Amino acid sequence: MFLTQAIKTCYRQQTATGFLYHIGTDFPAFRGHFEGHPLLPAVCQVSFCVDGACRLLQKPVELTGVKRAKFLRPIVPGTLVEIRLSVRPDGWLAAELVQPQQNKKFSQLVLQVTEKNK
Repeated sequence: MFLTQAIKTCYRQQTATGFLYHIGTDFPAFRGHFEGHPLLPAVCQVSFCVDGACRLLQKPVELTGVKRAKFLRPIVPGTLVEIRLSVRPDGWLAAELVQPQQNKKFSQLVLQVTEKNK
């Protein structure tokens, strides 16, 4: 739950192509990953995509599968990240984490989410 709340505080706005997040230097996952060279862990990148999926689908969802994950460049403290999501014909979500100013990809994922049970 702590990670979910931290991700929600990073959210800035919806854009024409996705959802913009500012991952500040105080983001808790940077504390232990890695000392002296902080990087956003892969599990956090997936969690940011799930938060974006909740916003895209306009309902609470939870992760049920990761079909593919490709991490291209590190995400460091103070980075703006745009989560771009699209629903594939098979129902899975294609996700890209992108640096919006330069349109450079940090990572690409294919995820499956389902509506959360209340």
